[in-house]
Amino acid sequence: MKKGGCVALLLALVLVWPVLSWSQVGEDYNIEIEGRYWMPKLDSTVKVVENLLGNEIKLVDDLGFDDRKNFAEGRFQIKFFKKHKFNLSYLPMKWEAEKTITRTIEFSGTTYTAGTPVQSKLDLNFYKIGYEYDFLAGKAGFLGAGIDVLVANVSVELKAPGFVDQKEDRTIPIPMIGLIGRLYPFRWANLTAKISGIPLGQYGNIIDAEGSLNINPIKYVGISGGYRYFGVDVKYNDNSFDFKLNGPFVALNIRF
Repeated sequence: MKKGGCVALLLALVLVWPVLSWSQVGEDYNIEIEGRYWMPKLDSTVKVVENLLGNEIKLVDDLGFDDRKNFAEGRFQIKFFKKHKFNLSYLPMKWEAEKTITRTIEFSGTTYTAGTPVQSKLDLNFYKIGYEYDFLAGKAGFLGAGIDVLVANVSVELKAPGFVDQKEDRTIPIPMIGLIGRLYPFRWANLTAKISGIPLGQYGNIIDAEGSLNINPIKYVGISGGYRYFGVDVKYNDNSFDFKLNGPFVALNIRF
């Protein structure tokens, strides 16, 4: 389910809310631990300018990064006073490649001409902490809003024979606001949609959206499958980072 589908599901939850009977919280747990396996496709370009040298580099086409990789993510949630939730997550991602480039590229003030063998690496570590308040909650599900802080540690490195190694390393805190909705068509299964992000005006935007089907074969264990889209489109001065990941995921949830 892509970001448009997440928005549609959230709107549907708002429309059907008045006809549902809300009497008590439908999810009986205080702590939830989730292990997730995400299988996204990478579509990204990076431009880092120094001394007027820098052009757009396609990570897959130009540097040879794998366009599909699998990543493990850990999530942790504490629920208190029925409608309040505290969320933590950690998602490490890494790409490495070695390719003889087929066109001239410029990165952080260094020019690599066509025919140069280039070793490249991208390390991303996403730490997210957030608070969620479910302003509507009951046996049939919930509808809530939240605020998150995504701390992104980004490291891009290029190496080539005869060149000084080039490395850019940044740690950036990103505030995000969003909506989350969950609907239980059956006691043992639910549909969940979440979208969060932040508009940055002339500097771009950040969007994180997902939709999933969650099945609970027993009370405190759940399995999930869904689709997630994560996109960062940021421009500052002559630099730019257009980074998109989208693909399916599966997850295991344990609750106490």
